[in-house]
This record gives sequence, C-alpha cells and structure tokens, in this order.
Amino acid sequence: MFLEDILRSTGYANKEMVKYKEKKQQGNKFSLGWNLKAIFVLYLDEKITFLLVLLDFFFFYFSVDYRHSETGATALMISSGRGFLSQVEQLISMGASIYCKSSNGWMAVDWARHFGQTEVVHLLESYSASFGFGNMDESSLVQKSASDLSAEDRELLTAYHHSFDDEKVDLDLIMHLLHSICHSSDAGAILIFLPGYDEIVSLRDRIVFDDKRFTDNAHRYQVFMLHSSMQTLYQKKVLESPPFGIRKIILSTNIAETSITVSDVVFVIDSGKVKEKSFDALSRVTMVKMGWISKASAIQRKGRAGRCQPGVCFRLFSRLRFQNMLEFQSPELLRMPLQEICLYTKILAPINCPIVDFLMKAPDPPPAVTVRNAVHMLKTIDAMDPWEDLTELGYHLTELPVEPHLGKMVLYAVVLKCLDPVLTIACALAYQDPFVLPTLASQKRAAVLCRKRFAAGTFSDHMALLRAFQAWQKARSDGWERAFCEKNFLSQATMETIAGMRTQVLGQLRASGFVRARGGADIRDVNTNSENWAVIKGALVAGMYPNLVHVDRDSLVLTESKEKKVRFHPTSVLGQSQYKKIAPANGQAAAIQALPTDWLIYDEMTRAHKTANIRCCSVVTPVTVALFCGPARLPSNALQASSSFRGRGVSNDSSDSEMEDKTSADLALLKLDEWLHLKLDPEAAGMLLQLRQKWHSLFLRRMRAPSKLWSEVDETTVRAITAVLSAEEQFAGLQQPSGIGQRPRPVTCEELPLASTWMSTNSRNSSTETELSDFSHAEKVSVKSTPALHQPKKYKEKDILLSRQSSDDRSAQSSVKPADSTSYSNACATPSSPVLGKVEFSNISPCSSKVIEFLADIILQLGILLIN
Repeated sequence: MFLEDILRSTGYANKEMVKYKEKKQQGNKFSLGWNLKAIFVLYLDEKITFLLVLLDFFFFYFSVDYRHSETGATALMISSGRGFLSQVEQLISMGASIYCKSSNGWMAVDWARHFGQTEVVHLLESYSASFGFGNMDESSLVQKSASDLSAEDRELLTAYHHSFDDEKVDLDLIMHLLHSICHSSDAGAILIFLPGYDEIVSLRDRIVFDDKRFTDNAHRYQVFMLHSSMQTLYQKKVLESPPFGIRKIILSTNIAETSITVSDVVFVIDSGKVKEKSFDALSRVTMVKMGWISKASAIQRKGRAGRCQPGVCFRLFSRLRFQNMLEFQSPELLRMPLQEICLYTKILAPINCPIVDFLMKAPDPPPAVTVRNAVHMLKTIDAMDPWEDLTELGYHLTELPVEPHLGKMVLYAVVLKCLDPVLTIACALAYQDPFVLPTLASQKRAAVLCRKRFAAGTFSDHMALLRAFQAWQKARSDGWERAFCEKNFLSQATMETIAGMRTQVLGQLRASGFVRARGGADIRDVNTNSENWAVIKGALVAGMYPNLVHVDRDSLVLTESKEKKVRFHPTSVLGQSQYKKIAPANGQAAAIQALPTDWLIYDEMTRAHKTANIRCCSVVTPVTVALFCGPARLPSNALQASSSFRGRGVSNDSSDSEMEDKTSADLALLKLDEWLHLKLDPEAAGMLLQLRQKWHSLFLRRMRAPSKLWSEVDETTVRAITAVLSAEEQFAGLQQPSGIGQRPRPVTCEELPLASTWMSTNSRNSSTETELSDFSHAEKVSVKSTPALHQPKKYKEKDILLSRQSSDDRSAQSSVKPADSTSYSNACATPSSPVLGKVEFSNISPCSSKVIEFLADIILQLGILLIN
C-alpha cells in the first residue's frame, strides 16, 4: 500500500489538512501575482552582499530552503542567478536543496543558466551528478505528474504535502497506522523502518510513554530498537518469539533490510527515508542527510513482510515517489572522500595519465571537482608533489590499510617513538566509534560520563578511545569483557575488530622495515615516548592536519579555515561541562571558555542541520601546531620579521595601550599555510623554524631508509622535540596521564573476528594493563618534570642534556594541578574579529618561547654541527 492508499483507507487527516480542505471549499485560491524578474531585481540590488552576510542569522530561525510566499524563490536561486559562487557553496553546505522549484518551474541551475552564470551552472551540475535527481520535493512531483493521478488521489496528496514537511518523518501518521493495525489484527510482529536514532527514540517514547492507546495496554506490546551503533544484545532479543498475546513492535534503521531477518514479521511500515553520509569536497564537511531510499531498498524492505507467512507493507510515500526513486543507491565513489582512491589510482594508472582522467573512465565517475580536491588534499599532507607524483611518504601510505591521513599519523608515531598508543587511536578512527548509543533516554548521561571518565580530564576524545581500548584489553584478560562493554556502553565486536586492525598495521610496519625484530627500532625502541601524551599528540596533529580549529576567546566560538562557526559534536567530551553536576544553559560557550589552549584538532566535521559539528577532538598547544602543521617544505618567506608584515598594514588596532601595540609589533610572523599564521618572538621563531626543519629532515630520511640505524643526531632531535612539547604542555596546565604506553597483550587467531576483513599477521608483546579505576580520577594524573622550566640557566651547559635524557629519568614524574584556563595566554592576536577565509594569528607565549630557545640551542650545539 502506498501513501495515497493509506490516506484513503484509514481516513487520516491532521489539523493542517483539515484547514487546507476548508479553504479549498471556500474557494480561496493562492495567487502568484508577482513577476519573477521584478522580484529578482528587487532582491539583488547593492544590498545583496549585506543580506548574504546575514545568512547564518536568518537561517538559524528559518529553513535554508525558505521560499518567497508568492514567487517560490529561495536564497540559493537568487545567489545562483546573480553568480555569487561562494554563497552558493555556503548555502549548499548548509543543506539547501538544488531541486527546489520556483513558481515558474525553475530550479537553481535554471536560474544560473538563464542569467549566464557559467561557473555556478558547472558547480550545481556537479552536485546533481553526485546526489542524483531523485530528491525532487513532493509538491513539485505531484504538480509535474498530475495527469497520472486520479482526482481523489491528487487532492489527498496535495492536502497532505501542504500540511507536512516532506524532509521529516511523519510520526503522527505512523502512530495512526500502528493503532489501525493493532486494532484490526491480533497477531503478527510489526517492523517499522526509520532513518535514524532520533526518530527511533522519539517513536519509542510515544508508544511507551505518551500515547494512551498503547500505554493503557502496555502489557500487550514489546518494543525493540535496532541500530548499528546499539548493543548487539538487543539484536539477539528481537529474534526471540514473544509470549502468546503479546505483539512485537520493532523500530529499525536499514540494518533490518539485509543484516537481520525476523521470521515472525507480518507488517512492515516503510518511512521511505534513510540517513546517508555524503562528503562535500569543497568544504571538507561530511554531511549526514536524510533522503529517499532507492527502488531496490524499497523492494527489499517490502520483502521483510511475511517471510514465513503472508504479510502487508505500508509505504509512507506515493506511487509517484516510488517511480521517481533511483534504481539503486548512489555508489560510494560519489559520496565519500577520494583521497585513498586517488592514492591507489596513481599506482595503477598509466604513467602520464592524470588521476582525474583515469577516474573519469569509471562506470559512475565522480565529479571532476571532487577528484581535484582529493588530489589537492594529498598534496597538502605531502603524499604527492606538485606534479601529482607520489612522494616517499605517499608510497608508504599506499602500503598501510588505513586512510592516508591516519597512515601519516602512524608513520609520525614511529619516528617520534610513540607507536602503540597512536596505533590504537588510528585503528579506532579507521573503523568506527566503539562507543554505542544508549537504548533509554535516561542512560544518555551515564554514557556521557563513561566517555568523560575515560578521557580523565585531558580535554581529548582521542584519550577516551585509547583508555577505553586499554581497559577492554584488561577486562578481556580477566574474562569479563562482555560485561565490561555493557557497563561502559562499548561494542564488543568493534573492539575485537580494532585489535585485529592493530595487528595487521603493525605487521605491515614490520614488513616495511619501520619496526625491527631486535636491536635499534625494535618494538621497545619505537615505544620509548609512548608514555608522553604531549609527543603522542604531536603525531595526532601531523595526521589530522589540516583538520584544525581555532578558539575565538572574544566571541567564545570555534572557527575553521572554511567554517566561521563550528560546534562540538554531542558525543565529544570537550563539549560537555567540566563540572561534575548540572551543565550550564550555555553549555557550548562554557565548554569553549574552559579550554586550556586555543587550538584543537578534530577527526571529522559533519553537518546534520545548519551548523557544522566536529567530532573526536583534542586540545593542542601552539608549539605543537607550529612544528607539525603545514607542508614539510615551507616557502622562503614563511617567516617574516615584524617590520615586513607591519609595513603592509598588519597591526593591532584593537589594543588598549601603546605598550600592547609595541609588544605586538615586535612579534615575527610564521606562515604555515594560507590560513594558519602564528605570531611569536622573532628570536624564538628562528629557533622554532630550525627545530622544525631538523625534524622534517629526520622524517624524510626515515621514509627513504626505514631500516637504517638511527644516528646520535637523530636521537638528539627527537629528544629535543620531546622536551619542547612536554614543557609546553606543562605550561598550558595540561595533565600528563599515566599508563597510556602500556602495550596490549597479543591477539590470538581464535580471538579475532572471523567476519572481519582485518586478519592477524603478527603478534604483540604482552604487558600489564591499566585498570579503569586508575584513571577515573583526574586528580591522580601526573606530568613529566621538565627541569628547563625551573632552572633554565643550567641548560646552557653541553653536558646537561645527555645526563637528563636517560631512559631512567624519562620515567620520573611529578604531580601537578591543572591550571585554570585563564592562565594560558590568549592565542588570538587578530586586529579584529576573525572572518571566514581571512588570516588568523596566534601568539606563542613568552614563557614557552624561552623553553624553545634553550632547547633549540641544545640542538644547535649537538646536532647542527654534526649535520653540517
């Protein structure tokens, strides 16, 4: 049964449908009296730029597809017709539909084509190729195919679509249909397909708590929820037959299409919607969009009804919608990032064939702009040179079974000698979040507290992943891993897969020569700094770049190179209040204000609605950013003296005193890329730049000859970087957790998931694990002592470094209390508020600059002379 059949047979009518029918009976007609060209001229005068600046404010209260009441024109149509390319990109990234039509039937691409905006036409056509034309809104679809409908069906569909937003799921209609099924039939399980977790929980709450038609007879129903991010325990329960007289109601995503078959399902209610990830190559944002399923999925869902007996499928979409659905789901090649594909393409394609030309030969080729942006990203992370040839790093990335940026993170960890913790984090990011969603709304706070307990006050989601895996390894060795996962909202299957992935990646590192069986560069040597969280974050920063966010302390917002305002994802521990009790009303602002530094890295930026969210974040120091962000080879003008950039008008006009102006004017400018600019003391800047150059020279040598023994100069460089990062972390008040470098025990073949594609190739040395209770208290964590902060003068002597850098001394720790966020100097020294796409500056504190000076001086004494 389709939507029109359901409306006709059940007599469903909401309040808006009744109002619409009353107006039709009274003869009120909707007039479209304005001339489109006049409206176009009215909206596109000199004030259009100002209006587009207010887009974020306007669309916070209204839909991004808000239409003019008479012409049906949207902001995307207006921007397309005028040729505002950046605004078109911004509106699309905010979720604007390219398929909406104005009253004359024009879509945004038609507006651009009519007014001769060629670049906008190409952009919109690229998006059309990515997402297909199966997303035309329902009103336009009914209007277009009116001749194919009966008068009654056309009237029903028109009234229904006028009363309800087709971008949502009509839970009221589902409840009405559910009651109708339960009232007319006594037996048979009901399977309801919903797009996501929010819709599943909302419908469950209506059935269990809100609707008296069900709450008064709660003993007659069993409600189950199925989601890929929920505990597998509930998937097993849903397969069991209920007692006599009890009806089973299953609320599920598309996981029930093929992954799970419930034999006693008789009725299927198909919302026709699915949530899919699609990657926007222009803004590097992963958008989670709710859209229509394909015909193949609709047929598959219908087949779930009556697997062992006759059944009925109720489709909450019209026959017209079904006929206009895509035959199959869009290929992942059109929806996902292409960096990894482009990397392998370079090896497989003919020598002189550009990557974009080779991929255009695919059965469903991705848009050329997406391929070019992926290639540009590979150049950004130094996997390719300007001529699209693989670098030494790029060749090694093709050998690792993870995404390029995660592979770079692992290789940096090898050279920084902190492999095991980074390996665990990289494998967790490569597969999926091991934390699962709670089944009850009352458990949400408990799930958040679990993440925070694992993070242990380090302002890091990566730490939560690492601690959770280590605690799971400990629980598995004690034989209670399943109970541990249930208690801490973790997925047992995901943990097992991550363990298998660790083994495979480590095996590849051994095969490439980065990890030797014995001697130098053995498994113990590459984990020398695994207990140092500051060094581990250095590897994370190198892999996550350019996924970097800056904190605007004045406005208390997070800014990114392409997004002027982002928020923490709800699952991030950084977005939660640092207080133990009730979070304040302005939770995001309070969370941002509590951050101890002004820079953060993130794994993924997603957009479900209007505001972009960043997930899996960690705070990092400006020195870490300066050392590991940007290209390996900076241009000759990357470091500019204070006079050179002051002469071009870069000054601190917002300073409150002449002393502040003078202080700002004396700072040097370090340009790492087009957006990432740092201000710091000129002398410290030169030292920091030399330290950065020595590091990248060392990394390049290791990529060219992974099996070559380390020289004393190489060891000195890593020790100096370790000391610099540790000192900066301590100055920022960031805590140094203990036990993070303890290696998990080997995984046997019997323990690996059989269905996983990640097969075990090597075993790992066993060692003791850290109890969950050991890191559940933030007060107990400690930080490595850095004598330089207390006695800088002594480090002028050459014989101090080697005596201080022994492995015994590296394990010494001293407890410190976390500093208040206000004690760390504001990193933003911009003359005015940051603007999207403009330069942002960050100051490196004077105290940490002194640390850089004496440590870089050590490198000059012990390293540079040997190299030269």
